[in-house]
Amino acid sequence: MFYKLLTDEDVEFCRKHQAKRHFVDGKNTQKLSKFYDIKQNKETTICEAVHERVSDIFTQSPFTKSVYYPLEVRTQIYNRYTVGDFYDFHVDPFRSSNDNMRYNYGFSICLSNEYEGGEFVIRSDVGEFGHQLQAGEIVIFPVIYPHKVTPITSGIRECLIGWFSSNISYEQSYILRNIQEVARIHTTLVDNDPSELNKELLIKTALIQNYLTTEWGF
Repeated sequence: MFYKLLTDEDVEFCRKHQAKRHFVDGKNTQKLSKFYDIKQNKETTICEAVHERVSDIFTQSPFTKSVYYPLEVRTQIYNRYTVGDFYDFHVDPFRSSNDNMRYNYGFSICLSNEYEGGEFVIRSDVGEFGHQLQAGEIVIFPVIYPHKVTPITSGIRECLIGWFSSNISYEQSYILRNIQEVARIHTTLVDNDPSELNKELLIKTALIQNYLTTEWGF
């Protein structure tokens, strides 16, 4: 759910291409802001160069492909949080307003390190858990889960926001994440002891992962 996606070079590329974009009040994109103070930040659209680069990296990431198998990706919002900014609990849209594409998962990719506060918090059926994203790190979550960004206490937090469709359910992604972890352990075993048994375990784990991802992803 939280992992490193972008290199430092990728992060710099995104920040450079987004630097001159015109920011607007983030409340404009949240209907609940009409009823109470749910959101305070600045937002802008994402330029085509950033959208293409991030989407390519995202869809080709071995972890993303093995666990979520995204079908269509939309990287749409670039947001900026300064001191005092926040985003209270909310849920993301289930469909695109432009082409009616259905969203199954949302994601946020952080482009900054020099900030305090601004923790990304998810509320699931087993409770709340949060994490302070670092530059290049992504969080992926089911759109059915309420989530928030806690107030910034210092610095500036900047992120790319997007959504994607997938035939893989959250329960299935949980299983695939565990298989991915087993594969990582088997890789370590082979590195330390390249015996036929350890190599066979690694091959069988890859077989199971590939089969389930293909079976569930289409």
